[in-house]
Parts: sequence; C-alpha cells; structure tokens
Amino acid sequence: MGKRVCISNSSLNCYGTRILTEGVNIEQYKRNPVVLYMHTRGEVIGVMKDIKVEEDSITGEPWFDEITELSKHCKLQWEAGTLKMVSGRFDILSISEESKYLLPGQTRPSVIKSKLMEVNVVDIGGNDDAIVLTKGEKTIELAAGEDNETLPLLKNNQKEIEEMNYKAIALKL
Repeated sequence: MGKRVCISNSSLNCYGTRILTEGVNIEQYKRNPVVLYMHTRGEVIGVMKDIKVEEDSITGEPWFDEITELSKHCKLQWEAGTLKMVSGRFDILSISEESKYLLPGQTRPSVIKSKLMEVNVVDIGGNDDAIVLTKGEKTIELAAGEDNETLPLLKNNQKEIEEMNYKAIALKL
C-alpha cells in the first residue's frame, strides 16, 4: 500500500480547538471513504484505505484512482512528497468547555463527539482552509481570533482576544 497518514488526532489545532479522537465516529466514512482535493465537493481523487484508530490518531492510506487528470497529478505529487498532508471534514455532534477537555492555550471548546465525513488531500494543513467542520448541513469556517456561534471562543479567553485585537490594530497604524 501507500504512505500511512494521520487524518486526525486530539491535539490542539491552529483554530484554538481540538477534535477528540475517542469521540469521532468513523463507521459511515469507512463505508464510503472518499478522498477529495482541497475540500472541493465533486473533486474525488481516490479513497482512503486501511482506516484505523491507532492510540490517539485516526490513520489511513490514500489511494488515487488515476481516472481524472487531477487524480493522476495528485498521485505523482503524493509519491514525490510534494503533497503530504490531509485534512478531515467533521460533523460536530457535541462540544464541551469542561476543563477536563481543555488544553493550555485553547481558545474554543473541544469537539467531544463528531462524525468523520470526508478526507481531503491538501497543500497546507492546519490553515484557515485546511479544516472544514460542519454542524448538520451548516459549514463552519474558523479563523483565528474570530467568533463563531457553533464553536464560539471560550469566555475565559475574551481578554486575551481583546489584547490581540488591540495589537493587530496598532500594527496596522
């Protein structure tokens, strides 16, 4: 098979939240393990094989179908090591602000129950476009320091955020 890749783990991501591996349901995804390109619906480039939970990580091996030019191109870049990251799309089922689920530096609640919907080959993981979350049919786009009603900033971080905003304003002057 190909290169095994980490799809998700419970570490803190650049959005200030984390998705707990123990709460991720992967059963539906295993029945239709599509791999998309850059979170674009309709850009199916293959499937994820040998999906499993290993310790605190969800891993798998991307397989490119080579049917489209995009899939052929992605496979070549994957094999060359030019592309080497993936990003999951999760449906959020439950979040928590309980301290037992929070890590130092965390600015948003932890996603304690979710469903893996798709996996994407991406050029840069962990940026504003690399992690796409949903709540039902609603896509949740996160940006560092910006609030979101489905996955809001933690209340105890508001002072920190205000200070960051003042610094950003000062830098723009």
